[in-house]
Amino acid sequence: MKKFSLLSLAAVAALATEPVTIQKITVEASAPKADGKNIVADEMVKFSRQSDLGEMLSGSLPEITHVRTSAIGNDIVLRGFKKDNINVTIDDAKICGACPNRMDPPAMHVSSSQIAEVEVQEGPFDVTQFGSLGGAINVVTKDPSKGLHTEVSATLGSYDYRKISTTVEGGNDVVQALIGYSRETSGQYKDGDGKTLTQQADNASMAVQRYSTAHKNDDAYERENFWAKIVGNISDNQKLTLSYFGDRADNVLYPRYGMDALKDDTDMFKAKYQLFALGEYSDELSIEAYHSKVEHDMGNDFRAFMASSVSLVDATIKGVRAENTASIAETEITFGLDLSKRNWNGTKGTRANPYTIIQLPDADTENIGVYAKALKTLGSLDLSGGLRYDDTTIDADQSLTGMSTTKDRDYTNVSANVLGRYHYSANGNFFVGAGQSSRVPDARELYFAGAGNTNLNETINREIDMGIEHTLGNLHLKGTLFYSDLKDYIYAYKVVGSTTSFANIDARIVGGDITADYALNKEWTIESGVAYQKGTKKDVAQLDSLATLAQTDKDLADIPPLKGRVALVFDDSKNYAEAELIAARHQTYDVNNGEQAIGGYGILNLKYGTELGNGFSLTAGINNFFDRTYAVSNSYIGLTTIMEGAQPLVLNEPGRNFYTTLSYKF
Repeated sequence: MKKFSLLSLAAVAALATEPVTIQKITVEASAPKADGKNIVADEMVKFSRQSDLGEMLSGSLPEITHVRTSAIGNDIVLRGFKKDNINVTIDDAKICGACPNRMDPPAMHVSSSQIAEVEVQEGPFDVTQFGSLGGAINVVTKDPSKGLHTEVSATLGSYDYRKISTTVEGGNDVVQALIGYSRETSGQYKDGDGKTLTQQADNASMAVQRYSTAHKNDDAYERENFWAKIVGNISDNQKLTLSYFGDRADNVLYPRYGMDALKDDTDMFKAKYQLFALGEYSDELSIEAYHSKVEHDMGNDFRAFMASSVSLVDATIKGVRAENTASIAETEITFGLDLSKRNWNGTKGTRANPYTIIQLPDADTENIGVYAKALKTLGSLDLSGGLRYDDTTIDADQSLTGMSTTKDRDYTNVSANVLGRYHYSANGNFFVGAGQSSRVPDARELYFAGAGNTNLNETINREIDMGIEHTLGNLHLKGTLFYSDLKDYIYAYKVVGSTTSFANIDARIVGGDITADYALNKEWTIESGVAYQKGTKKDVAQLDSLATLAQTDKDLADIPPLKGRVALVFDDSKNYAEAELIAARHQTYDVNNGEQAIGGYGILNLKYGTELGNGFSLTAGINNFFDRTYAVSNSYIGLTTIMEGAQPLVLNEPGRNFYTTLSYKF
C-alpha cells in the first residue's frame, strides 16, 4: 500500500490516455519544500470518458459539483462557491470566458489531453492570485520530456462520441518541446428518459428556447484543440518556458439558454523565466507573462421562434507576475508583484440584434497586487501565513448610448490568512486556519443592460477552517469543517416579471467533508467521501426592500446538497477496475429567485483499464449503469442574462453510456 500524504489527499482520473492527478490542497501548512510547493499526490487511477473538466472534478471530489449547461462547458461549484467567487487558472495564468451566460467558463478552455494534474485549494488561502474568494483551481499542463516520444489515442462512446488525440515530444538536456492536437465531436446525449438535449428544451418556460425541426437532431458540439510547449535550460540556474494552446469549439448547443455558441475561439500564450540559487536572499526568482483571448459568437439560428440574430462578445486578459522565494532563518519567504488587465467587450457588433441597446459595454478591469507569504516549522507545529494588497479600477466606455450608466469604480482590498498544523503523532495531525479574501464585481454584474448595478461593493469572505487527519493501519481518515462569513455577497434576484438585478447581501456558507480510504490488501481498496454545505442569507429583508416581488426564502441559490462517493478499486499495476457509487440528497433551493426542486439520486459507474503490452493500453467503462434520470444543478435566475428573468431550464444528466479508449505510446 502506498503511504498517504499528510499534506494532501489526491485522486487520479485518466481522461483518454494517461492519468490526470487531482490534488486536493486543504487548509494546512508544511515544512518548506525545495520547489516551494506544499503538495504531494497519492495516485489512485480511475477512468472516465469525460473531456469536460467540470464533470471530471465533480465526479472525483464530493465537495465539487458542476452546473449543467450543455454536453461540454459546464461550470464548477466548489463548496457552494462558483463563477467569479473561485479562481480557475491554467499553469497559474488566468483565462476569462466571454459569454455573459457563462457558456464558456474558464474550465472549458483546456483539453483534457494536455492536463498533467489539477490542484484544488479550498477556502480563502491563496494570496498569489487576484480574487480567490472561496477557493482556487489550477490546471497544470504536461511538460515535454527528453528523447523522442509519440502518443496516439482514440475514444469511442455512446451518442456518437468520437475523439482522437496525438502528442509528439522530445529533446535533450538543453531543450525539450512538445506539440499536441485533439479533435472531438459528439451527438446529443440522452437522459434516463431517452430525451435528447433539444427534446429537454421543449420543456423550457419560453417558447423561443425551443429548437426548430431542422436542428432537432444536430450534433451537440464539435471541437479542436492544439497546444505546444518549449522548455529551455539556458544554464545551470536559468530556465525559460514558452507555451501556447488554442481551443476551437463550434455549434455548441446550449438548451438551457436562448442562444447557442456558434463559435468559441480561445488562444493563450505564456512565457515564464526562472532563475535559481541567486544568493542568500533568492532561492528562486520567476517572472511570467500571459495573454489570453476568447471570441464568443452566440446566436439563435437553431431555434424555432425568433428571427436569426448573433451577439459577438470578446474577453481578453493579460498579466505579469514577478515572485522571489528565499529560505531565511529556516523560514521560506515569498514576495510577489501581480499585475493584470481584463477586457470584456460586448460592442463588437451583432447580426439582426434583437435588442435596441448595447447589452454589455467595453469594460476594463485593471489590478495591481502585491503579496507575501511565509512558511516555518517549529517542532511538531507547521505554521504559514499570507498577506495581499489589491488596487483595482474598473473603467467602462461611457460613450455608449442606451446604457443607463457606466460609471467607473475603484476598489482597494487586503487579504490575509494564517494556518497551523500540529502533528500530535507520527500518524495524525489536526489543523486550523483563518483567512480573509475579496473579489470585486465583474462587468456583467455592474453594467449589463437592465440588470447591472453600478453601486455594488466588493464581496469579503472571512472564513475559518479546521480538521483532523489520521492513519490507522490501512485506514486513512480525514475530516474538514469550515465557516464562511460573507459580507456584501453579490447576489442575483428577481425584481418583477422578467427583470432581474444584482445586490449586495450578507450571507454565510457552512459545511465540511470527510474522506475514508481503506486498503484491503495490495490490490483492493475501498475509497469513500462525503461533503455537505449549507448557504443562508443572513437578513432576507435586505433583498425584500429592493425587490418588487417578495423575498422571503433564506436559502442561498446554487448550494449543492449532501453528496457522497464510495468505490471498490482493484489495481495490480497492469489492470485497473472500479465500481463506483455516487449519490446525493435532494437540493435546498431559493424559491423566490427561480430555483426549482431537484430530487436526490444515486448512480453506479463501472470502469476498467489494462496494459496490453508493446505500448498499447485499453480503457473502458459504463456510466450511469442503471440508466437513472437525474439532475445535479438547479435553476437559479442568476445563471442567464439572455431573456433576463426567464425561468432557467433544469437539464438532466446523461443516461447510461459506454466508452472505450485505445492508446499507443512509443
